[in-house]
Amino acid sequence: MNKITILVLLFSFLLANCQKKPILKNDRVEANNTEKIQTINLNQYTNNTNYFIKTFDVNKDGIKDKIVSHNRYLGDELLLFLGDKDSNYNLAIKSTNFSEDGGNQITDIKETKEGFEIITQFPDRGYLQNTYFVSGINNKLILKKIQSESESWQNGYTEKCSQNINVDLKKSIAELSKVISNTKKNCTKIYNKQSKVKN
Repeated sequence: MNKITILVLLFSFLLANCQKKPILKNDRVEANNTEKIQTINLNQYTNNTNYFIKTFDVNKDGIKDKIVSHNRYLGDELLLFLGDKDSNYNLAIKSTNFSEDGGNQITDIKETKEGFEIITQFPDRGYLQNTYFVSGINNKLILKKIQSESESWQNGYTEKCSQNINVDLKKSIAELSKVISNTKKNCTKIYNKQSKVKN
């Protein structure tokens, strides 16, 4: 074996062993700090006009929490930051505010006895409102129920529907949509101050 071949093999060996290898840290891979791990914190949203923030006690532990949502027409992202006794806010869940492309858009988030409700409305002609009731008890965010109300001015009635859902908001949007679409609605049509139930 000549000197040139030996030098080429030696150079190849050194080059292979000098390449940066990932360092395992806290069960995550960091490429020698060349790539920063993206973390989500509340400060990213406090002065961002694409979002609005609601403050109340979601999980009923006596400490205020923060709910961050996209504003209408800007997306369907919803994030919950649970507060602690040191006034820190830690991301608990990233989910949806149930805004739809070409459909209902978020209008408000309100506190309830068990957690909060997300309200969406159809932004164009007609009236269609959906209210999503979420329980935050025991730090579990469960979509318990959906109530919807719509008007048919052509036929002279208002229709109110209710669905008992009971699904964890940690599920993907596709899984949530599947559960919602497969859950039976109980509806009531109100005709000129008279009502009848349609199952």
